[in-house]
Amino acid sequence: MQKSVMTLMLAGVLISLNACAEQADSARNGLTQAEVGGQLLSLSDEQGRCTLNRAQSAPLTLEMQWPCRFSEDLQKNVRVETYRKALIVMVERSDPLPAPSKNCVTDLQPVRLFNGKLEASPVSRIAACGPAHWDQKAFVWQFDW
Repeated sequence: MQKSVMTLMLAGVLISLNACAEQADSARNGLTQAEVGGQLLSLSDEQGRCTLNRAQSAPLTLEMQWPCRFSEDLQKNVRVETYRKALIVMVERSDPLPAPSKNCVTDLQPVRLFNGKLEASPVSRIAACGPAHWDQKAFVWQFDW
């Protein structure tokens, strides 16, 4: 009897820990859906790569690994920059460097919606921890205007 009670308690603890880990992963991944110009965009894992999805369009595989997220504004919403009639979102991924370092390596890849088409710029790799409030120049500088 005591053994079966202990087994049930252990099973309950393991289930609770698993649920907590899943919630932490979701929170760590951050913002993975955005509405840009009235269109719903989402980020997903396609064979370990970060992929941008839009209804009725082919997926756009980005130059970074999964997990990735949309950059956020100060209100914790997806940040959308407007520049020369284009709407631009930043996709980011940040990994901490090994201890004892407290720094990170972060990949940033802006994606613009311009004339109904999605276009990704090349990825930038920086030594900073995200998420952060990136300067507007980080959103626009790699595109041909």
